[in-house]
Amino acid sequence: MTIKMRMSKIFQKTMLLNFILFGVISCSMSLMSALTLYNHMVDEYISKGKAIAGSIASSSVEILLNRDSSTLQAMIDQFRDSDGAAYVYVQDSNGDIICHTFVPRVPAILETGNIHPEDTAIRQLEIPGFGSVIDITKPILAGMAGYVHVGMDKDIINKYVWIAIAKLQVVMFFIFWGSVFILYLMVKKISEPLYDLTEYAKKLSAHDFTADIEISSNDEIGLLAGTMKNMAEELTTLIAGLERAVSNATGELQDTLTYMEVIIDNLADGLLVVDAKGRITLTNPALSDLFGLSGQELKGKDIKNFFSEEMNDLYRLVRSCEHEIYSSEIALQGRRTVKAVATPIHKWESEDSFNICLGAVILVRDITYEKEVDNLKTDFISTVSHELRTPMTSILGFAKIIRKKLEKNVFPLCEAPDQKTRRAVDQVRDNIGIIVSEGQRLTDLINDVLDIAKMESGKIDWKKGPVEMGELIATSIQTTTPLWQPKGIEMAVDMEEGFPTISGDRDRILQVLVNLISNAVKFTESGTITCTARAHENEVLISVSDTGSGISPEDQKKIFERFKQAGDTLTGKPKGTGLGLPICKQIVEHHMGRIWVDSKLGEGSSFHFTLAADSPGEPAPAQVAVARQDRSISKPGSPDSPLIMVADDDPALNEFLSQVLEEEGYRVLTVLDGQEAVETAKLRMPQLITMDLKMPIMNGDQAIRALRSDPSTRHIPVIVISALAEGQKAGGDAALIKPIDEKRLVETIHGLLQEDLIMSDPCMVLGQEETNPVESLLVICPGKINYCPPAELWTRVSSGFKGTIFITAELSSGLDLNRLSQTPDVQIVILPEN
Repeated sequence: MTIKMRMSKIFQKTMLLNFILFGVISCSMSLMSALTLYNHMVDEYISKGKAIAGSIASSSVEILLNRDSSTLQAMIDQFRDSDGAAYVYVQDSNGDIICHTFVPRVPAILETGNIHPEDTAIRQLEIPGFGSVIDITKPILAGMAGYVHVGMDKDIINKYVWIAIAKLQVVMFFIFWGSVFILYLMVKKISEPLYDLTEYAKKLSAHDFTADIEISSNDEIGLLAGTMKNMAEELTTLIAGLERAVSNATGELQDTLTYMEVIIDNLADGLLVVDAKGRITLTNPALSDLFGLSGQELKGKDIKNFFSEEMNDLYRLVRSCEHEIYSSEIALQGRRTVKAVATPIHKWESEDSFNICLGAVILVRDITYEKEVDNLKTDFISTVSHELRTPMTSILGFAKIIRKKLEKNVFPLCEAPDQKTRRAVDQVRDNIGIIVSEGQRLTDLINDVLDIAKMESGKIDWKKGPVEMGELIATSIQTTTPLWQPKGIEMAVDMEEGFPTISGDRDRILQVLVNLISNAVKFTESGTITCTARAHENEVLISVSDTGSGISPEDQKKIFERFKQAGDTLTGKPKGTGLGLPICKQIVEHHMGRIWVDSKLGEGSSFHFTLAADSPGEPAPAQVAVARQDRSISKPGSPDSPLIMVADDDPALNEFLSQVLEEEGYRVLTVLDGQEAVETAKLRMPQLITMDLKMPIMNGDQAIRALRSDPSTRHIPVIVISALAEGQKAGGDAALIKPIDEKRLVETIHGLLQEDLIMSDPCMVLGQEETNPVESLLVICPGKINYCPPAELWTRVSSGFKGTIFITAELSSGLDLNRLSQTPDVQIVILPEN
């Protein structure tokens, strides 16, 4: 039944096609045959009509001339029964009908519509009662004797045409059904193997490769059947191999998944995988333990519902899929700290297409212990560096005293004529100079170590304020003039107009620029150093480019690490401490920027750094006017020379300060701790005290508070001499940072004791000119006090100011005193609040 249905469908389609084809052929043949037959018969009837008209015309001349109408009627009657002749009539030369074959009368159209041609004429007429006729007119003696009209019946032509068409259709009918029968036999012969082939293909698609088909013909169907059988055999072999491979791969995949699950579950770090829509797709137990989420179902949930804002911010950063790795330190409950590192998950459709971001992987590590160790390390470095300042003060101080004594008392006595003695004197002078310069270099190293230790521990004070990059670049170039000018290097600035004012720590950004320019000068013997500034949407880009020796690709990877420098530090002399660029990196990253280098050996280097348009920081404190009370102190050199008490737990520093002060004519007594300082001050009542902060038994700040709380000692001025930059907050009358310059120390003491001394170097007070100056400053700086707004301090220092800067305690909290104290030939004095 199915076979017959299949065959009938094919047969129906074939029959329909055959019917349409035969219909088109039959209609075309009928139309062509009818037209051919019609035209042929029309031509034949016209010829026959002409013959009848010619015969009558040639025979009727004499009859017409004799007016024998009966004879003429008899002549035309014999043509009335001719096949196709509808009528015959004769007219005289006047157009009157003499005789005719019409019964009973001549049609009106012929009576009124006659023509008189000079030659045979043919026209088509529609005559009532006769239908369509072909009217053939033949003149007799050129119309002089009359005219003969013969009408041939066209309806007879049409009847013959339709008879011919009907016969042709009958023939086509039999041909059509004969072809249908033949097609049926052919379709049946083709459809049965095709159906078997179709059923076989269905079995193959159902993976029944054991099925068989019996088609043995040598035609295309037989060839196709054989090909399909071969394909089925090959597929059977391939699928068997694939099944074995899939089975093996499935086993290996299960083993791998089990292995990965065990690794993820036992991973010490927390693992969080989030898709592009912020839904959690994978976590591990370590993550749940870190964030207190044990027992909660996280898969498929939104990350915002379970994790802190810091984690969500990290995910939002990485979701942009810019091939960058982001990290963040996050504080958790229980005083724990974790570090989260996030990276995007990419999928590339093709090499030429864009990547598709599937989400992010965030790895979270508990760094509480590491942070504690790092804090201990930082505290250790900071403590050691602070403690190194005290012996450095003694080393530099005694070296300077020795040089001063030698220059003043010894070398003048060694003016011997022999060359050997003069050479020895020069060597001693050079050696002392080397000790002083290397001591200063060691001091710079200590300051750099302190800087980076503070930045890493987060204890550094950042001062946020408006920063004009044009002014900052100009200041940095002016500051480094002594470095690049002697080498003949050309400095260039490329800064676009309308550069925006950014927000940040001006002094620290200036430190970055000075460091980069200094490095460029170190490695550039000649050529040009260019400072470039460009503004973008949310950040500014600053570049320092040189034409120096360049940096190798290997060194470029490590120059931003601590104590790492370009080149071979074993075979070549290091040019610095190796901390400048790491400090720059810390400063730039605090301002939400980044720093990098582009360089080629022999072609120069370009250091670039970006700064956010609105960087974090703290506003600088407002200016505060300070007033001082009068004190009446004896002048040095008199029998009652002022007594100065030196309080420091370092005997070497005590000895150094004693020698400096005794040289100035003061009486000096020393104590080794804060408690002894308080007791000795009450007993001896010194006119001034120098106080270290970090001392045993009682710290310096505690001792100052004890002195201030006692009415008998609160009037004694105190100079804080400490390695700590926070000395200005200890409550003293002035503060000096180690290592100190003995000249500045003496000038500060003279100022506090209000002695009649004219300072050899200029004085500068940080504040507005309308502020009333402290009376002690009028004594030690008569007529030479310069006032400087806090915003212009570094410009003045960079332009070459040398002397003493007096800063109130409140204003000092907004300045980088460590850096200011490292400026050559500049000494700072911190004035108390009261």
